[in-house]
Amino acid sequence: MFNLFKKKDAEKAPDPWSVQANAARRSSSCEPFAKFETMGQTLIATITETSLSGPDAIALVEEIGGRLLEQDDEVIPGVKGERHLVLDLQNVEYMDSACIGAVVDLFGKLRQRSGQIALANAGRNVEYLFRLTQLDRIFPICKDVMKAIEAVERAG
Repeated sequence: MFNLFKKKDAEKAPDPWSVQANAARRSSSCEPFAKFETMGQTLIATITETSLSGPDAIALVEEIGGRLLEQDDEVIPGVKGERHLVLDLQNVEYMDSACIGAVVDLFGKLRQRSGQIALANAGRNVEYLFRLTQLDRIFPICKDVMKAIEAVERAG
């Protein structure tokens, strides 16, 4: 018989230190969080991680932001340089609020330079999260990278 009030096994509960353990694993690893490609004024970041949470999410966005914003002094809207961002989320299965907050923060910095962010290849769970938080009104969610590039260039 199924019991709704039965306690879950302790083994099945998530480890509260898993985020810190994962961050320590990543800091000792040389693997990048994303692979980068440029098309015109758009930086395409294909995320290589399947789960983005806590320190990993913040490190990823800092890596992307560093690449985009390092040229800040040289980039003027209308001049060559990367000012838009397409996040290719084909590998991402999970994203937490820390990652979403970091992406929103990066968006604010890009908007100061007339830049735009679009999401491409988002899985059902990730797309649902952006729709639930109504961030799909800010970040276009596209089925593929080419449509996302068109969306950011049209908006910017």
